[in-house]
Amino acid sequence: MSNIRFFARKEKKLREKIERAPQDPENYLRLGKLYFLNSDYAKAAEVYERGLKVSPREKSLLFNYAVTREAQQDLEGAKEMFLEILSIDPNHQAAQEHLEKITDF
Repeated sequence: MSNIRFFARKEKKLREKIERAPQDPENYLRLGKLYFLNSDYAKAAEVYERGLKVSPREKSLLFNYAVTREAQQDLEGAKEMFLEILSIDPNHQAAQEHLEKITDF
């Protein structure tokens, strides 16, 4: 099976899961990661934003959205997101590491 067909099938399946269970943040997380891993950061960001409307304090969504913004070179936006994660969980090591990395500039 080609990568394009695999991607399309996976994307369709995850979109259907979101339609069936729009309150489940895990489906937004998986679809966002699918886009991120295919370097479609704009679509990943859009999916994470939708997921955060449903689960605004979901750390995994916040973190992945922050990393996506970092990949888009939106360092101020990423910084805000990492700070938000740390306000929820001050011991979130990965958020702290990313924040330190982007504030070193």
